[in-house]
Amino acid sequence: MSRPPEPSDAADASDADAERESDRSRPTAGARAVLASGILLGVVMLAVLLTDRRHMLAANFEVYRVAAETALAGGNFYDVAPERFPEFYYLYPPITIVPFLPFAAVGRWSGFLVHTALEIALALSLAALIARWIERHRPLAALDRALIAGFVVASIHSVPSLVYGQVNLRMALSVGVGLFLLERAVADDDSRLEGVAGVALGAAALLKVFPAAVGVWLLRLRAWRAVGAATATGLGGLALGAVAFGLDRTRTFFFEALLPRSDGEAFVGGLDPVAPYVTVRRPLSVLVDLEPTALSAVAAIGLLVPLGFVYAGPLETPVDRLVAAHATVLAVFVFFPSFPLYYVIAFATLLPLLYLLEDPAVRGLFLGGAGLANLAITAGTLEDVAAATPPAVGEPLLAIGTPILTLATPMLVGCLLMLAGCILYRFRRSGRSPE
Repeated sequence: MSRPPEPSDAADASDADAERESDRSRPTAGARAVLASGILLGVVMLAVLLTDRRHMLAANFEVYRVAAETALAGGNFYDVAPERFPEFYYLYPPITIVPFLPFAAVGRWSGFLVHTALEIALALSLAALIARWIERHRPLAALDRALIAGFVVASIHSVPSLVYGQVNLRMALSVGVGLFLLERAVADDDSRLEGVAGVALGAAALLKVFPAAVGVWLLRLRAWRAVGAATATGLGGLALGAVAFGLDRTRTFFFEALLPRSDGEAFVGGLDPVAPYVTVRRPLSVLVDLEPTALSAVAAIGLLVPLGFVYAGPLETPVDRLVAAHATVLAVFVFFPSFPLYYVIAFATLLPLLYLLEDPAVRGLFLGGAGLANLAITAGTLEDVAAATPPAVGEPLLAIGTPILTLATPMLVGCLLMLAGCILYRFRRSGRSPE
């Protein structure tokens, strides 16, 4: 005979039923709309790139391949450029050339296909990690998992990297792995995972440098093992590059490839509206006349103040920490003069929040911001559209749109809306017990 249920059993069952009902009631339409629109715009972007800009197909990959050939020959791979793109040079630390060395043994297009397949595989790995992150807190339907995978691989933010043969998706994966493992380390009090998280974040910084600024999140968490591991990964990679390719190559990287890329002079007198950069320095350069160093300082202060507010409260729940991590990534992205295709570094924190945020106002800011960020439009885009339309349409479009895009692009506004959402989340969480 079965025993009657104990009161504790009934309570547990009731709690489980309530949790499942809460999961089912969480809105997903907004998240699905953001992801679907990003994928649709990605298809449009792919069509545009393969028609109007097909000469740029495999442009970055060709730079990597030519640099790899030169490295194997013992030459200075910072001093060579592909014949098709004589103005494009290798710009990453010396040790990062190693993964490209095998491509020197194959043809341009066969190598590009392999490289693209590898980047897609890495992007799918990131999508799987994001889905796993979400499913630690709520279930996902098959449609949502498909949309997440489609967005990471084929959205308007990812397609240019694949077409050009870039390495931004592997950078996004490194950032995603680092932040996911860091959250696991904090939640499970696992110092081993903290160290691995630091290695992943250090690898992202070694590749593109600017992700090193995500380290402020490690400092906020007092994740000292992660800080040490990230630092060791970066410095170790530079040291290995010096050993493998000589100190001259390392000097060349710093003084000829890295430091000249500051682009500070581009902001003097206001950033050109055609410039693709997504950064708070764009509106600042238009509104105030500052030297590049002062402009950078004002931009840093303007972002550190809201980030400090988000950091100030207790980070008691996984969503608390996810919001703060996303605020960090957004601040890093819009502080530097970032190309739109670098937005992929925000995938690992953005997509979980689209599914996990419950506060309607906060969620609205995130959905609106993420939707706007899908519009990778600059004044240059507007000029292309105007050129393809009758003067009666194109001229008013330029007259109205150019001043707006001179001040801010939709992607920048979207990022700032999401940052405002992070601030509102922290404000509303203050004084509220953990959920």
